[in-house]
Amino acid sequence: MTDMVTDRFVSNDSFAAAPALTGPAANGEAIDGEVLAKRYQIRSLLSSGGFGVTFLARNVYLPGQPLCVVKKLAPNVTDPQLIERAYQQFDLEALSLSRLGTHAQVPCLLDYFRLGTEVYLVQEYIPGLVLNQVVGKQGPLTEAAVEQFLTQMLHLMAYIHSHQLIHRDIKPENIIWCQTDRRFVLVDFGAVEDLNPATANRQLNVRHAIGTPRFAPPEQLAGRAVYASDLYALGMTCIYLLTGREPSQFATDPHTCELMWAETIDISDGLRETIDKTIQVSVADRYHSATQVLTALENRATRAKLRTYLDQKHAVSHSVHTGSGAYPAVVHWALGIDR
Repeated sequence: MTDMVTDRFVSNDSFAAAPALTGPAANGEAIDGEVLAKRYQIRSLLSSGGFGVTFLARNVYLPGQPLCVVKKLAPNVTDPQLIERAYQQFDLEALSLSRLGTHAQVPCLLDYFRLGTEVYLVQEYIPGLVLNQVVGKQGPLTEAAVEQFLTQMLHLMAYIHSHQLIHRDIKPENIIWCQTDRRFVLVDFGAVEDLNPATANRQLNVRHAIGTPRFAPPEQLAGRAVYASDLYALGMTCIYLLTGREPSQFATDPHTCELMWAETIDISDGLRETIDKTIQVSVADRYHSATQVLTALENRATRAKLRTYLDQKHAVSHSVHTGSGAYPAVVHWALGIDR
């Protein structure tokens, strides 16, 4: 990342500054200092939810005892069908991480094991801050910083979607800005959906609502997630980074249901238009792939560079921006590349 971006980020904290465990964790028995599978020593509780508990741990079996993240399946439900679905989804999370391999923006799957009836997933530990912590400490990010974030995440989305997976829970709390090399890492694949007909579990992939309502699109909340659903959530995350406000805090157009967010900040028309197209209510009006959004960003950058060149070399007046002026047709064509 450039200095412009790093100036907006915190560099003296670490992700998951969680309190040490002093007793049994919610829905689980892991206690501070306990060693699981003879190698993973529990250090602290990172988070707990309705279906799992996540711990910071050390692998005491390896030299240096590196940190790792241990996630335990602990469904807080009594319905046998929901419990079975939770186990299937946990298996899918591990399978998806394994399929994605060692991509720099996805925590590497280190282990997956059972202890009696308990199931554990072990991932690479990513030092850094989740994005809502970044905004909470430093305030909204600059347009340049958000555009670089968006570009980096779009490349990741293209990679994940190429493996026929939909993350389904993209939000600031699930993206870590890594302190060591300033990359953005997407975590928590607990809601992932597999669209590969050769590997998808038909029983698991019965359509049902999943995700975070603040960031998930209408079709996903209706149980019909598509690849563009991840793009919608990514667009909403960009709005949060630019404004410091969650999507639910903005008014919507009563006629189109579009989010009225850009009026509150100073943002270029190009980036605003790109983000707006990712968050269209109708999937048909939205970008359909991460590659399509990347192309739009690249075209906009090309137009900006061309305008700058013409301004500097030929003292172009403002009229060239409206399509008029004494320049070859190819120049006007280039300036009008479809967004």
